[in-house]
Amino acid sequence: MLKRKDGRWQEVVFTGGKRKYFYGSTKSEVYAKMQAWEEKQKNGFTFTEISDKWQEYHSTKVQYKAAEVYRAPLRRAQDHFGDTLAKDITPAQINAFIISIANQGYAKRTVQIHLNMLNMIFDFAIVQPGSPVMNNPCTAVRIPSGLSQKRRLPPSDEQLAKITPDAEFGLFAFFLMYTGLRRGELLALRWEDIDREKKLIYVNKSLSYENNKPVIKSTKTEAGNRVVDLLDILDEVLPLETKGYVFGGDKPLTNTMFHKRWIAFCRDVGLAEKIEESHKGKNGREYITTTWKPLVTPHQFRHAYASMLDDAGIDESTAKVLLGHSSIVVTKDIYTHLREAKKSRAGAALNEYLKK
Repeated sequence: MLKRKDGRWQEVVFTGGKRKYFYGSTKSEVYAKMQAWEEKQKNGFTFTEISDKWQEYHSTKVQYKAAEVYRAPLRRAQDHFGDTLAKDITPAQINAFIISIANQGYAKRTVQIHLNMLNMIFDFAIVQPGSPVMNNPCTAVRIPSGLSQKRRLPPSDEQLAKITPDAEFGLFAFFLMYTGLRRGELLALRWEDIDREKKLIYVNKSLSYENNKPVIKSTKTEAGNRVVDLLDILDEVLPLETKGYVFGGDKPLTNTMFHKRWIAFCRDVGLAEKIEESHKGKNGREYITTTWKPLVTPHQFRHAYASMLDDAGIDESTAKVLLGHSSIVVTKDIYTHLREAKKSRAGAALNEYLKK
């Protein structure tokens, strides 16, 4: 052990072909640090440590939107497993966690996202240098059967009645509802793409995100490159702008900016619910996190437009073009699902009427 010029003691060990230095004001402190490090090497990392490392790695490999999908599931998993050593987590513990998520009423897709994330984390843990994790405990786990598979339906009549272009960012939902554009298509739309005289909207590009940075690309498919009618009800509320992005101005909105505005809009018009979750911080203290969950998504207003097309008697082939679907099968599926939902609501309404 070497005593440095600054008075501290220093020891060095070689691991994986690299030097690892330990420092302390006394020899005993250096030995204690070395012992703690050796114990750490033997036991490996906690679930929180390796999942944080995975998140950092994963976020550089996927687009911002894809990384965002796992943020809430990761927080729940870290709250559940916390400082448990990753090597000690068993298939039974993973299964119990997945069942607990399912029992909270989440849809099948959401539960599957939790399991997929855990699977990726443990695959990542296995290949880390010197990792004591030898097996992935998720491989034998399956999500419970019978979970709901929520399909996107248009907002209810009560929800649609709350949509107004006068609300802050309300024009975004209003625009979606009367054009059927996808969220990315509307975020990429410029005032120059709208012909107010001919009452036409030219859809020829879409916006996606890479690490929160907006990227303008061509539409999702060739069929997405289309012309949509500018309906009078929408034209009447549009401001007299002439250039720039319809939503964003000189620059398109970042993903963070969009979500903040969408959540604020949903809160303002009564289309969001308050969610409070208890979780432990890294310091071991309990915290209450308050978030607002929108009760509607932008994509649902695209379905509201499809529903209006159906109500107006517009055939599936024309609807396919207006919606920018690449296949008539997609349009037929949406029309069929909308009609089944309407039939179900009609039956429920009739039952209520007959009870009177």
